[in-house]
This record gives sequence, C-alpha cells and structure tokens, in this order.
Amino acid sequence: MNTPRPALPEDAGRKTRVLTVTNGSAGSGKTTFAGAVGYATAKNSKKKVCVIGMDRQRDVSRLLGYDDPDSDENLPTLYDVVDDVFSLAEAVVPARHSKTKEWIPNLWVVLESNKLDQLEFKLAGTTARELWLFRLLPQLRGRFDVIIIDCPGDVKIATIGAIIAGDEIVGCTKSQEKEARGLTELEDKIKEIHEAYGHLGMRNGLDWVVIGEGVTSDSQGKVYRDIEAQVRKAYGTMALQPTVRDDVKVPEAYSAGQPVTLYNPKCDAAVAYTKIGRQMKLYR
Repeated sequence: MNTPRPALPEDAGRKTRVLTVTNGSAGSGKTTFAGAVGYATAKNSKKKVCVIGMDRQRDVSRLLGYDDPDSDENLPTLYDVVDDVFSLAEAVVPARHSKTKEWIPNLWVVLESNKLDQLEFKLAGTTARELWLFRLLPQLRGRFDVIIIDCPGDVKIATIGAIIAGDEIVGCTKSQEKEARGLTELEDKIKEIHEAYGHLGMRNGLDWVVIGEGVTSDSQGKVYRDIEAQVRKAYGTMALQPTVRDDVKVPEAYSAGQPVTLYNPKCDAAVAYTKIGRQMKLYR
C-alpha cells in the first residue's frame, strides 16, 4: 500500500449512533446492508464509521477487505476480544479495498472469526452475560460517528448483546414469508429482552425496516409483492424507501469482496442503499 495505515480515531467526544442490524432469520440481507450503508456513510459524509462483524461466516469482513481473518494470526478478531486477548479498541482495523488493498477512508471494521459459534460457551460463566457488548462498546463511543453491528442469523447471545447495546435496531427482511415472519418473532424477542434490560436504555422495538431482494414485477411472483405490501402496511414510516430490488450486482459484489456501493455505485441496489442511508439521516 502507498498510504500509511489509518490510526484508530481518538475519542473526540463524538455523538455515536450504534445501529444493530438483525433479523431472527438468516439470509435476510443484514450483511449486504451493513457493508453497503457503512461504505456509503463513510464516503458521502466523511463521518468515522466502524462495522462490527459478529457472524462466524465472516461475510462482512470479506466485504471490507479481509477474506479470511482467521488465517492471519496477526489480525485481531471479535472472538479475541471475548477471549481477553485484545481490547475492543485494539481489535479495530481499517477497512481496505479487496483488489487494490488501499485503505478505505473513514471506514474501520472489527473482524469476525469462525470461532464465534463458541461465543455462548465462552460467556457461560459471565455474570449477566447478555451485557457483554454493552460493557465493551464504551471503548468505541466517542471515537466513531456511526457504529454498525452486523448480527448473525439468529437471536442468541451475540444478537441479544447487540440489541441491548445498540441505539437503533434495523430489521432486514426480504419480500418473502420466512424473513417477514422473522421480523415479527424478532419484535417479540426485543420486548422480552426489554423487560429485563430496559432500565439500561435499550430499545423496545424496531426503529427501521429495510426490505431487500424485492421482485421487479408481478410476473416474477405476485405473492412476494403482497408480502412487501403487508410489511410496509405493518411498519409504516419505519419501513425505509425504496425496496432494494433483486440485482445481480449484489452477488457479484460479494464475489469481488466489496460492498455493492463500492463495487458498482450506479447499479440499482447501490442507489437504493444510498437512498436508504440518506433517509436514515446518516448523510445528506
């Protein structure tokens, strides 16, 4: 690389927004959203952005320039933080372009590990283990303007910790029954968690809903259109516009190891995610 490695931002007392991106169902577009909107925010606003990956599949790490964090013993991961090898602040690394290896300005990431499936076991003896991330995040608050937490496709200890620690909860879904049902189940779980930890200021429900991989015409599946309409009716203004339509550039971007907003900023999906980030007031 020709440019020096960006240093971890100092704690400048920034007012940090922590977005927890989740759904009780896998494959709902969480990682695509986290990568796309994280990159768009860093690029369009010049804000300091950190994406925290929490899935053993390590997909958001791949999108932000680190294809296999476990293969490099010098790279800290979120599991190393839980294992007390590194602090959370020490585990933050600058995002990079997967092809050129150049640093991406204003964007950082906490990398994932395939050991994250052992998280529940690792935290088993911890007092109030659901607060594990709540206790760690103050190390990053004030350093970053936006923190995006990419949750795994379940509502176990990792996701529960992120729900408690986050300031805003983003529910991702597709125009399909399984993912839409996952949102309802997620809301029930959030309310259950709130009964125990609401005194800490955690949210009592979803703040935003993002609909991805929507069909482009009724001929592709009227039932999907109907489910999309039902989601928008149920969540009203929380359901962000527009629906991200099915776009071949999304899997292409994943294969290239880049957020779709970096890979092809003019494609339909990238334009939609950029508009969604603007609607969330992450940038103008």
